[in-house]
Amino acid sequence: MTVLTEAAPVSAPRPPRSKAPLVRAAQHTAVVAAFLVLWQVASGRWIDPLLVTDPLSVGRQLLEWVQDGRLVFHLSFTLQALLIGFVAGSVAAFLLAVLFTELPRLGRFAETYIIAFNAIPNIALVPIFIVWFGFGIATKILMAYLTASFIVFIAAFQGLRNTDARYLELARILEASRWQVLVKIRLWAALPFLASAFKMALPKTALAVVIAEFLGSNRGVGYLVVRASNLLDIPALFAAVVVLTALVQVLSLVAAFVETRLLRWIPKEKR
Repeated sequence: MTVLTEAAPVSAPRPPRSKAPLVRAAQHTAVVAAFLVLWQVASGRWIDPLLVTDPLSVGRQLLEWVQDGRLVFHLSFTLQALLIGFVAGSVAAFLLAVLFTELPRLGRFAETYIIAFNAIPNIALVPIFIVWFGFGIATKILMAYLTASFIVFIAAFQGLRNTDARYLELARILEASRWQVLVKIRLWAALPFLASAFKMALPKTALAVVIAEFLGSNRGVGYLVVRASNLLDIPALFAAVVVLTALVQVLSLVAAFVETRLLRWIPKEKR
């Protein structure tokens, strides 16, 4: 008597993991390391150290700021103004975009004035805000608020207003409420616009806060840059620029990650 046994399923071999990210990371590391070594060698030989410092001096300055707590103190001030202004500006801009979408006549009328006000360079408003609110954090928060709100409003208004008419007609046939249309149709249509707006607004908001610190502040990353420049402290000036560059890069990566998470339901080729 022959006994038939069920053959164990053969699992498909897993595809080998791509080494491309590791290779790219190694290439970038090698390029940065070569640049730093060349910079260190050139400083004092071909480059005047009074004009361009060397990487070791920059590293020592950064280490000193970390050890005595100055870096955390100034960076926390900048991040506090950035986060408060960005969140408040984004929320207010989205709510205003929703209001103008629900009241299209009011939206078309007010959009002209909003775009005209957006044409005013934010840096020109900083001296006015300093007169009104002083050199404290309020001026920086207001700069972050204005920068984020304009970008988010334009994106949200376009996304909400340009919702596919077929979906809106279907919602009308199904007798959906305004709230259901907003949450289940318009919001999803606006998500790609909002994700792109956040990706653009977050680094720009950080730069707006730092510019406000340039013009009047006794704290923040911008203050570190201005103080080093006034004292002709070249290592501190380069160290402050490195901190500012790293801050903007980290915020750009955070915004890109948020964009990826918000739009994960959309195929990559359509993003």
